[in-house]
Amino acid sequence: MPRKRVIYQSEAIFVGPSGGGSSVSNAYSLSKQLNRVQSANYSFNIARQNVNQFGQIGAIDQVILEAPTVSLDFSYYANSGENEQTLGLAVSTGQTNVPALRNILSGGATGQDVKNYYIVVAPEGADANLNEADVTGNGKVIGIGNAGLTSYSINAAVGGFPTVSVSAEGLNMRFYDATTGTVPAINPADGNNATGIFAISGLTTGAGYTALRPGDITVTFSGAKGVVEEDLKIQDFTISFDLGRDPIQKLGNRFAFSREITFPVTVNATINAVLGEMEAENLATVIASDCADADLVINMLSPKTCEGGAQARALKYTLKGAKLTSQSFTSSIGANKSISLQYAAWLGGPSETTKGLFIDVPGAS
Repeated sequence: MPRKRVIYQSEAIFVGPSGGGSSVSNAYSLSKQLNRVQSANYSFNIARQNVNQFGQIGAIDQVILEAPTVSLDFSYYANSGENEQTLGLAVSTGQTNVPALRNILSGGATGQDVKNYYIVVAPEGADANLNEADVTGNGKVIGIGNAGLTSYSINAAVGGFPTVSVSAEGLNMRFYDATTGTVPAINPADGNNATGIFAISGLTTGAGYTALRPGDITVTFSGAKGVVEEDLKIQDFTISFDLGRDPIQKLGNRFAFSREITFPVTVNATINAVLGEMEAENLATVIASDCADADLVINMLSPKTCEGGAQARALKYTLKGAKLTSQSFTSSIGANKSISLQYAAWLGGPSETTKGLFIDVPGAS
């Protein structure tokens, strides 16, 4: 029977290692579901080169010279840091000064850089998270193989839930009429399918908080000029970074045998606020002496429970070694005077502890 439509109730996103498991029973424990997902978009583009010759006005063929580019973009509500760990980011849970990109920058040593992504589609009218038996028996899957993270950002604003947006690029997209099968990853040398197995299971609404709220977020920073930072009424913030991927190719390979991160990698932060009290400052002193770095700290507390009690820390972002790159003021009739601050920090290697982005969850010191 033809399906009338697919809506969000029927979909779920899973992430697994690029190799999958050696058996179906092993594969069950490898793929993990992302929770609180709000959107997902995926596509592929095939670049074709025209072959022309003297004597004919039209091309005699269109040949594929480069492997297709598979793109995936999705967003989810910030929660407990579990999604970040699933994506391969390093999240501190007791260790101090662990760079967020440690596992990804370590490359193949940790297996966290390249992933397989699975978009699970439940039968029509079924909630994917609440009908696992129906999903595993009758569901479909869209798989994206050999995918590396290309961007990550978190944004929180007054009146909305803190939201994370993620982009990734892969080498292959595969469509399945079942929820188990050979992983969508390929061997870049020859384009042949990998031999690992994936199997979807463990569909859940998630064990984290329902949602984090803007009223439970505090932002501390330094380095602003001419304003009292503690008196700014912060309206929103964004922390983001892009991971450019350089495809390394060689003769004899139909695909790039590796897509390495292009350095340097910059982490950007933007803070928008309603202006409060001002103080004396001189921009010329920044030119004369620009020695101090700024640390930005974002603390997100857990929601209050019905039983009351103190709120625990749910998620913490720290941007260390940042420099103020821009500060702009906006004023107009009918609106509060506002300020926009932009900072930038540069990521070091996996052992760098004084600069870059750090993510902490409860239990971290």
